[in-house]
Amino acid sequence: WPKSARVAKPSGAPCSPRAPRQSVCRLVCACVHKRSLARECVRSAFLDMPADEDQTEGTATKRARVGRVLPPAVVASDVLDLGFGLPPAGPISGAQGDIEDIWKLHEEACSQDKDFYTDPATGYLVMTRISHDRRGKCCGSGCRHCPYSYTNVRSKTLAEKIQQPAFLHVGTGDRKFEALAKQVEEPKDAGVDAGVVVLFWSGGKDSFLTLRALMRLGHEVVLITTFDAATRVIANQEMHISLVERQARHLDVSLVGIPLHPGTEYVDRLKAGLEVVRRRPRRVVALAFGDLHLQHIRDWREDRLGPAGLCQGLGAEAPVRLYPLWQRPYEELHEDLEASGVPCEVSALGPRISPAGLLKVGAPFGRALAEEVSRAGMDAFGEKGEFHSLAKVWEVTRARALGLAEL
Repeated sequence: WPKSARVAKPSGAPCSPRAPRQSVCRLVCACVHKRSLARECVRSAFLDMPADEDQTEGTATKRARVGRVLPPAVVASDVLDLGFGLPPAGPISGAQGDIEDIWKLHEEACSQDKDFYTDPATGYLVMTRISHDRRGKCCGSGCRHCPYSYTNVRSKTLAEKIQQPAFLHVGTGDRKFEALAKQVEEPKDAGVDAGVVVLFWSGGKDSFLTLRALMRLGHEVVLITTFDAATRVIANQEMHISLVERQARHLDVSLVGIPLHPGTEYVDRLKAGLEVVRRRPRRVVALAFGDLHLQHIRDWREDRLGPAGLCQGLGAEAPVRLYPLWQRPYEELHEDLEASGVPCEVSALGPRISPAGLLKVGAPFGRALAEEVSRAGMDAFGEKGEFHSLAKVWEVTRARALGLAEL
């Protein structure tokens, strides 16, 4: 039995294996990644049961009990195996489709006000956003379509469980804002909320130097990071999302994680991520990027993430785009990185590294490596994708890493 199914014992009463429990129907919300069942998230609908009632009651009796709280279609379905509270092992016969279909199926189910849809890869029933809304709170299991930003998922497992954008860390500044915002009706009008800058964070040296630049300007910053929903790895950087979560916790800067699923639009996922920030509630006044000098990358951001794309329809509320490191001399960037004391290392290599063996994953990044890379005809900071890096911010104090001691 899950811990949540145990009835709280009276104060002072001894623990006993005969203590009354509740009969539990555990409805599986399958979290599927790339045609394989990666894990099972369990939903619990509790029914009162007398202490002396037989825990081994038959399936028919259990279905009758469950019928009081669950939709008839679910109760009658063979997908719901009440003998063990879990669906039958393995995919259901005849299950078709791919994970690319699930988001379309989910939206169709929501448009029809349905509580469930059938996962095309496993045949399992999956709870929709509508069903979660009716429940009224996060159950803490990391559901695929949780609309509550996984507020009840344990923080130690949050990065592993989320399937929708959610805060992986809430900084002290945001917690203080929440406390103040509860005391006024309109935080903006009361001067409580000056707005936040959302920084697209990869965990590398360029993102880190951008954060330092924003902090020097006095901005409040929220980091957002996208990662593969199946592997939990950040694209290009080739590092696990847990490393970025570790960075955010050490720096005490709020971080929103955005899982990317096959078949979903990148910009749509970013919209969902920004909505998570706004629901705290915080005004997003700017989007910041760590680009150095590649004009075509900046043009893409302005096109897809500007008023005609990500910020479409926001009007005067649309955030501006900031590029704090744009066209800054590399010498200045080296000096700033050295002033922070944060060691950086190569986390991944690009597809075209010449000569072979010049760069290795784990090699420390600094002036010597940058000069060697430059002599080989590559960008000294890897701006063209030659290599990517990890900023090990936890190696120094938060104050020094963010330049707070310098202010």
